[in-house]
Amino acid sequence: MKSSHRFKKTIFFSLLATVLLTSCFGPSGEIVLIESNINAQKSYSLDYDNAFKNGFIIPSKQHDNIDDFQLRFQLNDFRKSEELYYKVYYQNESYKFQEEIDGVYNPLASENFYGSWEDVDETFKAVQKTAENTNTIINSCIKITGNPRSEKKYFGSSRHYEIISEEQVNDKMLLMKSKYSLQRLKKWAEANNTSVEEQLRKDARWVLSENHLHTNNKWKRNPRVGKYSLLIVVTNKEGLIKIPEKIKNISLAPDSNFVNPYYYFLHGDGKELLGVKTLVIQDFISVTASVPLANGIYVDFDNKRFESKGYFNKYVGDSEDLYANAAFEYKHAFQSNTEFFMNVPVHADFLKKGYSQKEYKENIKATVDERIKTFFTNTRYPGESFGVDAEKKAIWFKNPANKEGENRKENVGIKTRHGLTYGKYTYKIKMAELLTKENIWTGITNAIWMINEGGDWNKRRVCNKEGFMPFYSAGKGEERVSQISYSEMDFEILKAAETYPKSSYKDKKERNDPASHQDKVMIACTNWDMACKQPVNFDIGLHHIDYKGQTFNIHRWNEFYNALTSKIPELDDDLFSGEYYYFQLEWKPNEIIWRVGPEKENLHVVGFMNDKVTTIPNNQMLAVISQEYHFSKWWPKSPFKQEDIPFPSEDLNGIIYSLEIE
Repeated sequence: MKSSHRFKKTIFFSLLATVLLTSCFGPSGEIVLIESNINAQKSYSLDYDNAFKNGFIIPSKQHDNIDDFQLRFQLNDFRKSEELYYKVYYQNESYKFQEEIDGVYNPLASENFYGSWEDVDETFKAVQKTAENTNTIINSCIKITGNPRSEKKYFGSSRHYEIISEEQVNDKMLLMKSKYSLQRLKKWAEANNTSVEEQLRKDARWVLSENHLHTNNKWKRNPRVGKYSLLIVVTNKEGLIKIPEKIKNISLAPDSNFVNPYYYFLHGDGKELLGVKTLVIQDFISVTASVPLANGIYVDFDNKRFESKGYFNKYVGDSEDLYANAAFEYKHAFQSNTEFFMNVPVHADFLKKGYSQKEYKENIKATVDERIKTFFTNTRYPGESFGVDAEKKAIWFKNPANKEGENRKENVGIKTRHGLTYGKYTYKIKMAELLTKENIWTGITNAIWMINEGGDWNKRRVCNKEGFMPFYSAGKGEERVSQISYSEMDFEILKAAETYPKSSYKDKKERNDPASHQDKVMIACTNWDMACKQPVNFDIGLHHIDYKGQTFNIHRWNEFYNALTSKIPELDDDLFSGEYYYFQLEWKPNEIIWRVGPEKENLHVVGFMNDKVTTIPNNQMLAVISQEYHFSKWWPKSPFKQEDIPFPSEDLNGIIYSLEIE
C-alpha cells in the first residue's frame, strides 16, 4: 500500500500514552509507535458522498484531507541480524464479541469487524532495515473499508452501481423478443403467472443488473461506527513460518470458519509463539455518522406503483446525482389490496379544530349502514408527501389531507440507503400528534424502526434450536429454516392498551388499563427475532426482564410468533406536541436498548431486551421513519377501532432534523 502523504510532525500524546501502556515488552525487543497523522481528539465521520456505490471509506479524502492513516513505529532492541516481518490489523471494539470466553476461542468473534491491508493477499511485509543500530523505523499506512476480509458472498452483481433506465430495459426487451420465440416467451410468462410483457421486463432488468458479476460490493459489509483498535505484529522468519496461513491472510476460511487474528495473537497460540511481538493501540480512532438529510430522497420510479413524477425536484427524484448521493429513499409502507375495512364516511380536522368524544361516538352510531370500503394506501405522486427543507437541512413528511371527494388513509415513509450493523441511532424528530384534545386517536402509528437490507448475502447467523420461522408472516404449520435474512427492530407509538388478554398472563386473570392512560399513547418496542428458540429464556405470554433497576414487561403471543414486544405508556403531549423529541435505539451484539427524551442528554429507557430472551440480529440493516395506518386487531384490547376513525382533512406533519449514529 503506497502512502501519498508526509507524516505530521506533531505526535498525538494521548494516543502515544495508550500505546506505551499496552505495548508488549520483552527481552528480545519492543514495538513503539512514535508518530502518526491520526487526530486523537477527532471523531472520524462517515462520508456519504458516493458511498452508495462504493461503501464507506475511513478516512475520507474529502472530509479528512488524508488518503489513509499513516503510522511510524520503531523496533527497539531487536537483533540486528534477524529478518523481520510485520502486519497491521484493526478491529471495531465498540460492537464486538469477546475473542475469548473461559480460555476458549469464542466463534462469534469471527463476526467482529476486523481487517488489515486492503489487498488481503498481501500478508506480512518484510521490514526494510534503515538504521545501522538495532532500532529500526517502519513506515506503514492503513485505511478501513467495507468487506475487509474480501468475502466471496459479497461479490457479484450490484444494484448499487448504475441506474437501469427505461430505455435500456426497452432495448434489452426488443433483443430478447428477437432471440426467443413467442411460444417460449408465453411459456415462461405462464409459469410465473404474468403477462409476456411483464415477464420480459423483469428478465431484462435482471440481465442488465448482472453487469457486475465479479464486483467486490464493499457496501454489503460496511464499516461499523464506534471505537477501533490497532494490532501491530512483528515476527522473525521462524515465527512467520509457524503463523497459520488463515491468520496471515484473513480472507482464508477453511469450512467458512474465520479465525479472528486478535484472538490468535493476544489469547491463542500466537501469544506464546517465540519470535513474535505485538503492540495493541486500544484507542486507535473513533467513527461516527451524521446522515446527510439535505442530500435528498431517491425514488425508484415504477409506472405500476406511481402515476407521475409531477412532484420531483432537486431533492426528490430519480436523477443520477440522487441515485449516487441521496442518503434516503422512499419507503413503500404497508398496503394490502385484499384486506379492507368499512370506515366511517367522515372527515375530520383532528388537531386544528379537534375531534371530540361526542362526535366520535355519534358518528359511529349514525353511520352503521353508510360505511366506505377502505384500503390502506401509499402515495401516487412521490414527493407530494415528503421532501427536503433545504434551509433547515431537514426532511419533512406528512400523511396528506383528503382532497374533496377522496377517502384515503395514506401512509408515508422513508428509509436510509446505507446499511450498517450495530450502532446507537439517535433521532431528533417531530412526528404528528396522535391524540386530539379530547384524546381521540388519529388512527396513525408513528414508527421509527430498522429493516434488513438485501437478500441471501445478508443472512443472519444460524438459529441452532429448531430454526427461524421462514418469512415475516409465517405461523404455526410453516417449516422452520436454519437461516433467514429478515430482521426488524421497532419503535411503534400508537393509541393501544398496555394490558393484554388474560390468556397472556400466567395466572390467566384479566387486567384493564387505568383511566389515567386516556391521554397516553403506547411506546411499543419490538424485536422481530423470527421465533428462534435459541435464547435460554425464550418464553411465551407476558414475562419480565430487568435493566438497571427497571423492570420491563415483554410479550410473545405463542412459540411461532415472530416478534417479542414490550409496551410502556407515555404522554402524547410530551412526545409529539413540542418542536421535536429524541428517540434512540441502541443496537449491540447482545442487547437492544430503546430510549426517549426531550434532549439527547436527557433520555430515559423505555425498552430493553438481551440475547437471553431474544435473538439479536447480526446482519446489515437500514433505518426507517414512517407514519402509518395499522389495523386495530394488530393491537388487541385497543380502545379505538381503525374503522371508527375519520379520514384526515388536514395534513398530519412530521420533520426529521437529524439522525446520528455512534
